Amino acid sequence: MSPREVYQSREAGVTVSAERLRKLSDRLSMARLAAFAGGLVLFAVLLSLSVIAAVVTLAAVLILFLWLVIKYESTEKNRKRYLRLAEINRLELKCLDGDFSGFKPGEEFAERDHPYSYDLDIFGKASLFQYICRTTSRPASDLLAEYLKQPAALEIILLRQEAVAELQPLTDWRQELMTLGYLNAGAGSDPAPLMQWLESDDLFRKTGGEKIITGSLSLLAVSAVIAVIAGLPAGILAPALTLNFIFYFTRFRRISKLQEQVSRSSDLLKAYSEIIRLIENRNFASPLLQKLQSSFMEEIAASDRIRQLSKLVSRLDYRLNVLVSAPLNLLFFTDIHLCLALERWKREHASRIPGWFASMAEFEALASLGNMAFNNPGWSFPRVTEDYFVFRAEEMGHPLIPADRRVSNSFTLEGAGKAIIVTGSNMSGKSTFLRTFGVNAVLAYAGATVCASAFTVSLVRLHSSMRISDSLEENISSFYAELRRLRAIISGAESDPKVFLLLDEILRGTNSDDRYTGSVALIKQITGYGSVAMVATHDLRLAGLEQELPQSIENYHFDVKVNDEELFFDYRLTP
Repeated sequence: MSPREVYQSREAGVTVSAERLRKLSDRLSMARLAAFAGGLVLFAVLLSLSVIAAVVTLAAVLILFLWLVIKYESTEKNRKRYLRLAEINRLELKCLDGDFSGFKPGEEFAERDHPYSYDLDIFGKASLFQYICRTTSRPASDLLAEYLKQPAALEIILLRQEAVAELQPLTDWRQELMTLGYLNAGAGSDPAPLMQWLESDDLFRKTGGEKIITGSLSLLAVSAVIAVIAGLPAGILAPALTLNFIFYFTRFRRISKLQEQVSRSSDLLKAYSEIIRLIENRNFASPLLQKLQSSFMEEIAASDRIRQLSKLVSRLDYRLNVLVSAPLNLLFFTDIHLCLALERWKREHASRIPGWFASMAEFEALASLGNMAFNNPGWSFPRVTEDYFVFRAEEMGHPLIPADRRVSNSFTLEGAGKAIIVTGSNMSGKSTFLRTFGVNAVLAYAGATVCASAFTVSLVRLHSSMRISDSLEENISSFYAELRRLRAIISGAESDPKVFLLLDEILRGTNSDDRYTGSVALIKQITGYGSVAMVATHDLRLAGLEQELPQSIENYHFDVKVNDEELFFDYRLTP
């Protein structure tokens, strides 16, 4: 089945299941209401006949009512899961049609001064990140952004390619991973406050003494309550409860500080626990996935440990309900015991949390790359080499252009100290071709598949100067901004020539003669260092450099076609 057929089939199936569960949920809701009302009526009728029969009937009805409540909640949870799965498949169908606006745009990762991400539309609306991203947790989104911001080492690229190839066909598992995150509202929250608490000092240090004192005071208060029930004056409660209140109040500030540190982490931890459990329960074959999974495998699974922490945090949040927390703390000091349990958990497991979260994030990021590979079965895994400089592509297209409108080109470039000069009119495809190379190189360096039938590229630094804008904040013009960027490019090439440069309309902010003179000087300087560049320009005079430097310059162009007195572009790269 094609990806479209898979998504259509899955959407139809889960939609039917969701509708079936909706009907069941409606019946359970009615049954719950009937059980409650009927129980009250039966109790009233039987009470006049037999108290025992009335009480037994009421107890049975309450048990039935509780069962119906639990069954209803379970049914609703499953129904929401199917609805989310249906939505995921609908979004994937839209993505196949070129509309991937339903996914995270990653605007927070955009950097105007990044070597290439701003020019290549790596982040933001209609960006490469939005096209790829299927992560639900904040650490996973951050990690995927890092994949796209800087090339990985060659050995890491190869390991990721194996992992992506294994995850590519696992559509059920990948979508379940997404669903768990979407169903838990806290999955996308920032875990930074929680991480800060894990690294902080304990607020309750004399735990043994705290336990002895709270145990003794609780015993005293409970004894006073029992004594009052037995018939002694209620006044004996006052000294015991006052003593307990004073002791609790002396710890109140520490309790509040700890609760503030971990508050709102319960949902996040619950989501992480369920995501990690899904990872723990599957067998993987690729070395990278096995290594990541092994970080969770201990005597007690990481998912259970995290869920335990989630429950402790959730219980501590109950202190915000004064009607519940006040009597419990006056008698049993539940807040203090929860704080002691939280800090004991921190001492025992805090050092493992960063590794658990990092492994979970990498699974999500790799699953996103696997999803992209599944959506594009015609794409290929690239060959990345440390030889400098090699670039060979067959039928290479821009990943973000839908397949039915995409025009692919084949291109080969080998050898250091070269510049490819691409000429053509506006809208002919020059800038798009530069971005096509750049975006596919970014995918290759991330360990993903690329939009080409075959692709080989050297592992080098990528730098671009394509989309220059002024800055009112820094009080600089676009021309000066471009000069600063070109200066950074030259400095980088001088210190390490193993770089591929994408340059679009160099020095566009000055007159044509100065632009030509500066462009020639820049190209000669870059090729002289041994770097490789691809330059898009309107200035046909730059093509004359091929005669002066035949070993360093190659000319290509995008032509304009005429058909029945109408102009059109075929977007084909031509020598």
